[in-house]
Amino acid sequence: MLTTPVALVVFNRPHLTEQTLAAIREAAPQQLYVIADGPRADRPEDAELCAATRALLDAVDWPCEVHRRFAPENLGLEANVELGLDWLFSQVESAIVLEDDCHPDPSFFRYADELLAHHRDDPRIWQVSGSGMGVPERLFGGDSYAYTAWASVWGWATWADRWQRHRAIFTRDHAPSEAPVRTVAPTQQPGHLVTRSGEQHFADAARSDDTITHGWDKHWWITMLTLGGLAISPSRNLVENVGWGADATHGAAEGKRDHGAAAMDFPLRHPAQVAVNVEVERELELVLSRVGGRFARVARRMVRSPRLRRAARTAVNSRPAMAVQRFVSRSRDRVSR
Repeated sequence: MLTTPVALVVFNRPHLTEQTLAAIREAAPQQLYVIADGPRADRPEDAELCAATRALLDAVDWPCEVHRRFAPENLGLEANVELGLDWLFSQVESAIVLEDDCHPDPSFFRYADELLAHHRDDPRIWQVSGSGMGVPERLFGGDSYAYTAWASVWGWATWADRWQRHRAIFTRDHAPSEAPVRTVAPTQQPGHLVTRSGEQHFADAARSDDTITHGWDKHWWITMLTLGGLAISPSRNLVENVGWGADATHGAAEGKRDHGAAAMDFPLRHPAQVAVNVEVERELELVLSRVGGRFARVARRMVRSPRLRRAARTAVNSRPAMAVQRFVSRSRDRVSR
């Protein structure tokens, strides 16, 4: 029985929600918080799909308090997540957060639960991530995880005080007469980001008003970078994102696949010191550059063919291409020093 609350963010994909809910059932949390967006007015099929998604919660059959935040109409991804997490963290001290398309290995829940407890009183740590994003396990030096400047939110966990500090900086309430988005100027702690592409990416995100390209997760990471917070990245991918395709709200990509989920070994092996693992961080920033860097954004605008996009992704993510990217990144670091 899992004592840490679990939050499940859903919309209109009952087939994915059912699979993720089955994984949550195995962990059997005592409290489940459901954050459900409402149907879009211009999509008549949404009403039935949203209803079917929400009805799955009636089938929760383990000892569990189910708390529901069901939006009567569509808020949009950004508002549903941010306002939903505000609601969640007004009631709990910490939580594990999954979206409907994030399918976890069973070990993810124990991993997140233990690390939330281990780092609860360390204000330097802001996020526990379950997604390894393909970073090679050898770079972790036998540790179960590494400290990084940011980490994926495809299955993650945090504490209420960290989320509330973030929302005091990024204050948008998603109302028509919205308050200023940011209350302090964003900065980057020296040494947290380790590549020029990573620094440039987050500098662009901090200046941008485009919440499709740079959404709530980027804002969360910018707060971490500004205040010197760290994330935890696992040595193995514990959560697989399966939400690629025509029904994805943002970034649909037919044929795209995340790294499969694997089991974490226990007991966990903790790093010897709380500091950014430079090599793991470099890999994460190179992934970010391949997916959301300036070149990647230009390429998506120019290459419209799904077949050519898949071929380009395969080439960019091949081992030889990744080796070249690592070499260039390290060479730039040596020159800058």
